[in-house]
Amino acid sequence: MTATMRQANAPSGKTLIIANPLAHSGKAGEVAERLKRFLGLYHHSASSYELVYTERPHHAEELARRAHGYAAVLALGGDGVIHEVANGLMAHDAATRPALGLIPVGSGNDYARTLGIDRTIRDDFAHLLRWEPTRMDVGRIQVFDHPVVDVCDPGNLLHTEYFVETFSFGLDAAIALDTQELRTTTPLTGDALYVASGLNVFGRNYRAYPARISWDGCAARTLEPYLMAVQLGPTYGSGFKVCPDADPTDGRFDVCYATAPLPRAITLPLFLRARTGKHVSSRHIHLLQVERLRLDLAEDTYPLQADGERVRAQHMTVEVLPAALTVLRPAAPQVTS
Repeated sequence: MTATMRQANAPSGKTLIIANPLAHSGKAGEVAERLKRFLGLYHHSASSYELVYTERPHHAEELARRAHGYAAVLALGGDGVIHEVANGLMAHDAATRPALGLIPVGSGNDYARTLGIDRTIRDDFAHLLRWEPTRMDVGRIQVFDHPVVDVCDPGNLLHTEYFVETFSFGLDAAIALDTQELRTTTPLTGDALYVASGLNVFGRNYRAYPARISWDGCAARTLEPYLMAVQLGPTYGSGFKVCPDADPTDGRFDVCYATAPLPRAITLPLFLRARTGKHVSSRHIHLLQVERLRLDLAEDTYPLQADGERVRAQHMTVEVLPAALTVLRPAAPQVTS
């Protein structure tokens, strides 16, 4: 663990663990305490790591933002705490930015899936000793107060947010946000929860979401997408392969969208086929690889999500920041002749 962390070139070699004790029905707190004991036994000293618990929304981002002098910050919880920690780390100067590590203890775990981090790591922390740093792309959302007509003079910047796996608006974002509410009223988890939310949204909120969209310098066009997913990793919604070929190290987004007119009878089967990525063969699905998008939504009430967390915006740019974050992931298997 220590050797891996030092490769991140942070000043002190210390590790900060930020845990959401409420994740996975409170099981994350138990996992965090076991991780603390493991690190204490491995390092023979508590001075090489620090464990802190989140106490409120956005607390993980605040803690990561203040994590100066650490080699790495481990996010222990679901995709929400990972999203917050990544946003906090992006506030650091690139030269001293700690590496991001994660212990997935949630219902979605899509970024962990992209990194090849299995849930079993929370039962066998020895896997941490074989992690290695990898430079990963990050998505940046910049929100403005009016339509972005001129990229050199986009208007007043209201807010900046980052994501490591997915950003979307439309039906899929409504589904992602609905899972947060449904999670409090049902024992469902993982893809079963996402499918249940999908059926809810398709039943009561089926509509298109008109927007003015351009990408990579092309002329803006008005589209009426039912969904538009901008992906760094291949999945969202606990493993739905919305962009099966997305690679978070290639410096590009993979974009998937479907536009009107499209009846519910076609869209719902496409949604279910996305579980295995088979939706991409449909003539109704459009796929792009881009570096930057400009989005001007027709309304300011659209459902938008970044890594499963709600985003509030109407006019924005979304761009990839290549290799912006060092992320700890399992080492690739050694090939022997």
